[in-house]
Amino acid sequence: MQHLLANLPIPELSPDSMDFIAAHTQMRRLKSNSILLEQGKVCDSAYFVLEGGFVCRYVDPELDIGKTINFYLNDIHPFMACVDSYFTQTPSQCELRAISDAAVLQIRKKDLDILLQTDTRLYAFYQELVVTALREENDLKLKIIAYPSEQLYRYFMAHFPSVIQRVPSKYIAELMGISPEWLSKLKRPK
Repeated sequence: MQHLLANLPIPELSPDSMDFIAAHTQMRRLKSNSILLEQGKVCDSAYFVLEGGFVCRYVDPELDIGKTINFYLNDIHPFMACVDSYFTQTPSQCELRAISDAAVLQIRKKDLDILLQTDTRLYAFYQELVVTALREENDLKLKIIAYPSEQLYRYFMAHFPSVIQRVPSKYIAELMGISPEWLSKLKRPK
């Protein structure tokens, strides 16, 4: 665990913080299509994607229909939580679903909050991480709203090629608001 933590993209941690994280995190392995967090449950943990990937999907409770709203891969947005629930500790309207066999590090929010109160460098990193994630998510939402599907697909190809390569087309199409068939047409070279 110490070796794994030493290789995470976080600032150099004090020995006390390393020991705390090692004692309060657990590694979880999930099979493809497994649900890490169900809609209606409280997101009481933050996750770091070590292997594989996940989609965050809004699930309409009345229609029981899901729509992808974000991707989390080990090389793109590896820090993961259901934001609508994590900060408020209320039931989430979203689910976190594995899109491939995956491994995550899990730390409970209450433990992370304790650690952030004692390690100012980690707290500053955490604040920067949250602001960056919110800014990137907002930027993506603006593009989803503003871009026609062809331009949005080109944007993904230019800025998030691993999403196109690794995320099943069903979830990409959901996020783009198009059918999988239309996405297939966009993927064909012209």
